[in-house]
Amino acid sequence: MFRTLNISSEEKKLRLDTYVAKKCNISRSKAQRLIQNEQVKLLGIPIINNDHIVKPGEEYVVHLIQPDISTSIEPNYDIKLDIVYEDDDIIVLSKQSRLTVHPGAGTNNDTLLNAVIAHLCKIPYTNTRPGIVHRLDKDTSGLMVIAKNEQSHSFLSELLSNRKIKREYLAVIWGALPNLQGTVKTHIAPKRSNKEMMCVTKTAGKLAITHYSVKKIIGQASLVKCTLETGRTHQIRVHMSHIGHSVVGDQVYGKNSSKSEKHAKNSDFIRNFNRQALHAHTLGLYHPKSKEYIEFVSDLPQDMQVLIGEFENIS
Repeated sequence: MFRTLNISSEEKKLRLDTYVAKKCNISRSKAQRLIQNEQVKLLGIPIINNDHIVKPGEEYVVHLIQPDISTSIEPNYDIKLDIVYEDDDIIVLSKQSRLTVHPGAGTNNDTLLNAVIAHLCKIPYTNTRPGIVHRLDKDTSGLMVIAKNEQSHSFLSELLSNRKIKREYLAVIWGALPNLQGTVKTHIAPKRSNKEMMCVTKTAGKLAITHYSVKKIIGQASLVKCTLETGRTHQIRVHMSHIGHSVVGDQVYGKNSSKSEKHAKNSDFIRNFNRQALHAHTLGLYHPKSKEYIEFVSDLPQDMQVLIGEFENIS
């Protein structure tokens, strides 16, 4: 279904996502997904910025039907899911490292979402359409929530947008922080020379806030808890690197550090640990149907437990 929206003089200076949500009687998070899916057009050209400001006299065409990912993504029955909790509305699972969340260039059908589609295909008479609420990097392990219907996806996306989903990570970082707890508050934007990398900027990009507390000092490294106030791409990895304590094993934001060779010379395991030692440990949210607060915890995966033991042995 298509809707044509004409901007009146009273509606100037509104954000596009706010305007579409108001006029189409949908949530702002759903309006944002329509915009990001290039389903909102001005003069036939998709407008993909949620914060685009509408102007009087403009005419937007909105395609209100969401793409059905369950029919466009092949199921993969070979990938095992570690499901922590499931009901009619959500799936909470612990993602293993080395697993990409969503299909893209070069991933074929070997992603988490392919496995979720396969899992749902096993449920008789189901008409669920899984939706990714938030993502984890390929080499980050830990808790994620998947919405099983549009209502749940809209509700959880709104929670995420309003910073009402609790996300705590455990990370092994190089060195000892000067303070046992603190906050890193910067702007983060894509790097000009490589758009797939993020970097700290003075004013460009988006505000990113990470709170950290040291759980344990382990020889030449530290185990820290990082709590996201915002959820920018690669946020914890960028922030830890920015303050001089990159995540152990980070092949992108820590690979230029000499710390690995200097401090890991007595441990082949540490020296060859080639994924960021970052795990989504705690996830708390309000259930989309009952509205009750629920919280989940995922233990450190074996590779990170061994990594910590190696640091303790050479301390």
